[in-house]
Amino acid sequence: MNLPPYIQPVDATHVRYRGRRLVYFGGCDYYRLARHPKLLKAHARASARDGLGTGASRMTTGNHPAHDALEAELKKFFGSATATVIGDGYLANIALGQALGSCSRPFDGLFIDEHAHVSLRDASQFIGCPTTTYRHCDAADLAKRLAKRKTTRRLLLVTDGVFGATGRIAPVAELARGLPRGATMWIDDAHGAGVLGARLRGTVEHVSPGGLGGCEVIQSTTLSKAFGSFGGAILGPAWLRKSLLEGSGIVTGSSSLPAGYATAAGIAAEMLRSRPGLAKRLRRNTEFVAAELRRVGRAFVDSGFPVVSLDCPERGSAMKLRRRLLAGGIYPSCIRYPSEKKGAFFRFAISSEHTRPQLESLARALEL
Repeated sequence: MNLPPYIQPVDATHVRYRGRRLVYFGGCDYYRLARHPKLLKAHARASARDGLGTGASRMTTGNHPAHDALEAELKKFFGSATATVIGDGYLANIALGQALGSCSRPFDGLFIDEHAHVSLRDASQFIGCPTTTYRHCDAADLAKRLAKRKTTRRLLLVTDGVFGATGRIAPVAELARGLPRGATMWIDDAHGAGVLGARLRGTVEHVSPGGLGGCEVIQSTTLSKAFGSFGGAILGPAWLRKSLLEGSGIVTGSSSLPAGYATAAGIAAEMLRSRPGLAKRLRRNTEFVAAELRRVGRAFVDSGFPVVSLDCPERGSAMKLRRRLLAGGIYPSCIRYPSEKKGAFFRFAISSEHTRPQLESLARALEL
């Protein structure tokens, strides 16, 4: 397998591809903050002052005031007891798996969605307990599998909050209802954090604003999607922070997040908290596209999340859609990635910065 052809970003909503300037619906930068002047300026200043990298882990000489400032901002943003910043989102999940596998109260059973992100599947191997896979987003199947367990002392459920390939939102409230009291739910909210919920805190706030009852929640996320920067974060109770610092080789041995990215991510979180217009625009754009696709008869997963995902099982159909997109001045975001979707599929991410004409052109290109 070869890497796909490169694309050159032009501005918040365009890329240059094979000499053409095309509207871009790829990626996961839902507010296009990765190109926001305020973040770019903050990153440049911090990098000029502190260098491109720390050159060490946070447990040695790579701890930086920018890390503490970002963690304080994330605790405020998510309302979490602790926040721990990691080098990137994938590594955050591996670090969390290592920490949960070495904590003083080990888990005796792990249940994971069959289409969980590959980083969650990798991380689950560190936890060191029997693992059971349940059908995708199926609370009834989870309940059946839980009933077959002989012991339910310490259970961990692992799922994406939003499945990025399709935009499907996990039914976390229904899943939690089937768990025994005192169970822990680990939600990878890479896509939901910063997008879902009244305060943009993610999937749980969106699905169940009052929380998940007697279920303890751990949230992992990335800073490279809604927050427009780079890095990962783990949010949870005080005992989790201690386990991360003492039981994760990622925390102990990997270089820490460069100060420039940490500074930019902190500013992004503050912007999302203080500028509700960003989220309102994103939701308006998402609702508009959904309404247009329903009008033109295009079937899609209508979850209210700003992702439109389309299967094209036949090569001829895929090529026809590709030509229509290019003719409409749209980059054909065809993805082949380990996910719940087999083979290649078209995925379009709506942003707060797409204009109404751009959204209309997407709907026209997808019309049946």
